[in-house]
Amino acid sequence: MNISTNTARSTLFQIILFLVLLAAALFWQKDNIASLYLSGEINPIGWLLNGVIILLFLLGMGRITSLLLSYSREHAVLERLINAITDGANDPIGRLPEGALAVHRYQYVQAMARKNTPVNHGALASNLSTSEQSRFTLVRYVNSILILLGVFGTVVSLSIALIGASSLLDSPEGANKMGMIIGGMSSALSTTMTAIVCFVIYAYFYLRLNNARAQLLNGIESMTSTHLLPSITHSEESMIRHVAELTIALNASAERLNEMQQHMMDAATQLTNAVSMQTNGGGVTEESMQEMKDLLREGFRLPKAPLKPNTPPALGDSSMPNSTGFQR
Repeated sequence: MNISTNTARSTLFQIILFLVLLAAALFWQKDNIASLYLSGEINPIGWLLNGVIILLFLLGMGRITSLLLSYSREHAVLERLINAITDGANDPIGRLPEGALAVHRYQYVQAMARKNTPVNHGALASNLSTSEQSRFTLVRYVNSILILLGVFGTVVSLSIALIGASSLLDSPEGANKMGMIIGGMSSALSTTMTAIVCFVIYAYFYLRLNNARAQLLNGIESMTSTHLLPSITHSEESMIRHVAELTIALNASAERLNEMQQHMMDAATQLTNAVSMQTNGGGVTEESMQEMKDLLREGFRLPKAPLKPNTPPALGDSSMPNSTGFQR
C-alpha cells in the first residue's frame, strides 16, 4: 500500500462533497420529499422510528468523521517521521506530537534497543491492530443495527395497519379506521426508505474508514520493518555482511600501513646514504645537516618548522662580547 496516498484525507473530501450534493438534492426534490414525509399520513410511531434511524446515522457519521480526522493527522506524522529517519536526523521525533501512533512505535523500538531486548514485530502489529479495533465499537454497532431498525419500523408499521384493518372488519361503521391503515402503510414505507438510504451511504464511508485504518497500520508496520528494526536487530545474514565490510576495511588499512612502512624505509635508506657521503667527505656542513633534517621530517611525516626571525640578543646577555673583546 502506498504511503503517499492519504485515504483518510480523500474520504473527508468525499464527505464534504456528499453533504453539498445532498443539500442540492433536498432542495431540488423538496416538494416530493414534503409530500412523502409531511403529508400527515405518517403516524407518531413512524416519526419516532424515522427519528431514531436518522439520529443513529448522524451519530455514526460523526464518529466516522472524527476517526478520519485522526487517521489523517496520524498519516501526516508518519510521513514526517519517515522523512526525518531517511534524512538522518539526530532526533526524528523532536517536533512530532507525542501521542501519535508512529511516535509511540519509534519510542518503544528505541527503548528495547537500549535494553538489548529483541523486538517481536508480530506482537507489536497485533497489539496495535487490537487497540484500533476497540475504537470502532460505535461505528460497527451503527453499521449492524441501521438496516435492522428499518426492518423493525416496517414490521411495527404493518402491525399497526393490520390492527386498523381488523377493527374495520369487526364493525360496519369502522370506516374511521382507514386512517390507521393508511398511516401504518405510510410509516412502513417511510422507515424502510429512510433506513435503506442511510445504510447505503453509511456502509460506503464505513468501508472507506476501514481502508484508511488499514493503510495507516500498514504504513506503521512498513516503517518498523524497513527503518527501525534493521538498525537494532542482527540476523545471521546481516552479521556475515557486517563482517565482510569490516574485513574489506581492515585490508585497506593494512595496505596503507604497508605503504607508510615502505616510505619510512626509503627515507631511512636516503638518510644512511647521506651520512655515509658526509663521513667519507670529511665533515658535516650546514647544507648536509639541513638535508638530514628534511629527510627525517619527510620520513616521520613531521610538519615543517616555521622560520623564526633573527632577533638581537637582549641587553645584559652574558654571551655578548664587551668592548675589550672578552666575554663577561
